[in-house]
Amino acid sequence: MSLNDKLFSFEGRLRRLDWWVLGTLVWLVQSLTHFASAWVLGLDRHMLTGTYPVVGDSWPVLLHSVIITLLFTWPQLALTAKRAHDIDRRAWSFVLVWIGIGALAYWPTQSFAVVDPITRQVDLWSRMEPWVVTGSALAGLLYVFILLGFIDGNPGPNRFGRSPKAVQRPVFSAPGGAG
Repeated sequence: MSLNDKLFSFEGRLRRLDWWVLGTLVWLVQSLTHFASAWVLGLDRHMLTGTYPVVGDSWPVLLHSVIITLLFTWPQLALTAKRAHDIDRRAWSFVLVWIGIGALAYWPTQSFAVVDPITRQVDLWSRMEPWVVTGSALAGLLYVFILLGFIDGNPGPNRFGRSPKAVQRPVFSAPGGAG
């Protein structure tokens, strides 16, 4: 399978090693692209500190972040789908979890805090919301990483194709026809 097929096709199967290496490389390129383009656009003061402005120029920062994320979503989802196929599972559950994790990354936890005007205390949901959002994203990441990153694929062919670890015939055979 070519690198182009691994990164952009949803067909076939993918080994764990390829999933880890290519997924990490896509993430690194995404991060470097994010920070470099933010620097070029003058949005770097928020990107490097991990803070988003509350007023004023928050839309350009958010729009930039969403565009960069969307550019790299297809390769990540393609890698995830093929890795799910290797363990003989349909990819939809993993793809939906990835999309959910991505959506939770943009969840505005502090913007909608409700403060009681009399007691000046933040309501219970506003105090729990960051924990619930972060916990949900962490649970999704653990689900994907444990099932796709640590479980070995089916040794033989399955409904999604032949094993990516299939032993290929050697180019040179031993003398006497044994090979």
